[in-house]
Amino acid sequence: MTTKPRAPRRHSVIPPQAKLRLRPQLQRVLEKLRPPKPRVARPPGKAAEDSAPITVTLALRRQRDLPALKSLADLSPARRKYLGAEELKDFGASQEDLEAVEAYVAQKGLDIERVFPAAAMVVVRGTPKAVAEAFMPPGAAGDFVEASIPSELAGRVRWIFGLDARELSRPSAFLRSRREPLPKSIARNAYLKELLVPRGHVAPDVARFYGYPELRGEGQCVGLLQLGGGASEEDLKMYFKALKLELPEIVYVGENIRGRGRFNVEVTFDIALVGAVCPRARIAVYNSHDVSVNGILVALCMALFDEVNKPSVLSMSWSFPEIAGQGPTKLETEIFDELFALAAWRGISVCMSSGDSGALTPIGYPDGRPTAVPAANFPASSPYVLACGGTTLLVKDGAIHSEVVWNSLTRPMLFLNTPGGDSAFPYPMATGGGISCFYERPVYQKHAHVPPRVDCYWFIGHLERVETFHGRGTPDVSASADWMTGYEFIFQGKWNTMGGTSAAAPMWAALLTLMNEGLEANHGPGARVGWINPYLYRLCLEEGTDVCRPIHQGNNGGFQAHPERRWNPCTGLGSPDGKKLSAALGAWPVKSAPVRAVAGVAAWRRGRRK
Repeated sequence: MTTKPRAPRRHSVIPPQAKLRLRPQLQRVLEKLRPPKPRVARPPGKAAEDSAPITVTLALRRQRDLPALKSLADLSPARRKYLGAEELKDFGASQEDLEAVEAYVAQKGLDIERVFPAAAMVVVRGTPKAVAEAFMPPGAAGDFVEASIPSELAGRVRWIFGLDARELSRPSAFLRSRREPLPKSIARNAYLKELLVPRGHVAPDVARFYGYPELRGEGQCVGLLQLGGGASEEDLKMYFKALKLELPEIVYVGENIRGRGRFNVEVTFDIALVGAVCPRARIAVYNSHDVSVNGILVALCMALFDEVNKPSVLSMSWSFPEIAGQGPTKLETEIFDELFALAAWRGISVCMSSGDSGALTPIGYPDGRPTAVPAANFPASSPYVLACGGTTLLVKDGAIHSEVVWNSLTRPMLFLNTPGGDSAFPYPMATGGGISCFYERPVYQKHAHVPPRVDCYWFIGHLERVETFHGRGTPDVSASADWMTGYEFIFQGKWNTMGGTSAAAPMWAALLTLMNEGLEANHGPGARVGWINPYLYRLCLEEGTDVCRPIHQGNNGGFQAHPERRWNPCTGLGSPDGKKLSAALGAWPVKSAPVRAVAGVAAWRRGRRK
């Protein structure tokens, strides 16, 4: 009697209970690897998709735990000592673990795309079939990820990113600017003009309204984390020429390849905002071209360990809600937090948009029924990230007239999916904000009066269960984000107005970049703002300084601003008073060099008034 050879023992990395839906390409590959069934006709075009390479990232264990950040939190930015790239490698993956993983993936016919030792990450690429055979147990079935590794990698690999089908959220509603000719039906109707025609501003004007210091980002680098799209260089040239500014130095780390239309808008828009406020800073665009959780991870690692451009500030406008199956798992948040902690130790500030769906995130049940649930957005919910919410900013006589919580949830607006108008979808948008279900309330928010997260469960009129969690509150700060009073820029050769918290994040990133210029001028090379959250909350809530403008009116569909609260789950501590904040951090006034105005903007502004 012969016995069958035992299959090699494998160890689970991602259990099906995580409820992460499997990528469609991997589902189809697994169907082929199972015993044959009656043949079913396949939709056209799927064969090519199934053979197209995909990218996954293996998160490895660390040699040592990262040092606690309390020593940074207790110091002002000018007094902090940051760590270099070589020092951080001691906290990354061991050479033995890296070699074991690299040998296994090479054996399975996968290509090693990138290795980030300090991040303890190995990025690999291969066909869906090769990925499935390497990281999924034989006979795996179902709609959810079920990942495993062989015994020789047990304990070395903590998680595998890129096997699931989660896509990220980044609505990019943008409207033709009032600078463009209007249809007669709107131009002749005062009510429609008020309702439908945006009243936007260029980014340097918004920076002036917020009192940004008259610096230009000299000697600094800003990193923009982008997914799935490419910048329109022709539009950027037109935009900076219109503002009478030189085209800033733009470096693409990852090819500048066009993708879906709205993704191209996002990349162009972020560069336009940061470049107009910081015209002498280098802008490094880190694009993984993967609109997924894995895409964020790879772009973040590319930026954190870029020893050529060395960004001091990072900005990202993508997010996903803390909802089971759609958002991160607990272990994923821990892995991301290690990277954000590495950013803090490198003196890199990380700005993230808090989302554009208000306090309630729309979701759909498997049977197609829609609903909405309260959820904070990740990665903005990480305590090591500056979460940026949005306001509606009204200007009169060249100064701020009023500023309230951005809430467009009831604005009657449809956006067409195609130029011919085959289908349209509403954009119920408002500043994201809420209470995290993953992160406990950080120490720096102890005086913020963050309300607890409350989950209530009703069954046929009876209250079954109530849970409360004292979680991290988002956002931390805010800036102009309403797309009806937002930012004018050029796309497809025409002026447009755009907003969203994807504008608030780069505007805060631009301010921090200017402050880094001032800090280096006043305190020497290497002085940076870095992780600003603890110091910012201390300034606003403990010392009572007015470095931020609290927002007292409005709501985001779940939380309300209040005149007696300095912080709220709609707009955080408020919008910036740039010079006051810069002065509080020791970045303004600049003592070692004369203050230089941003060239061209005043002249451009005068030209608009004619």
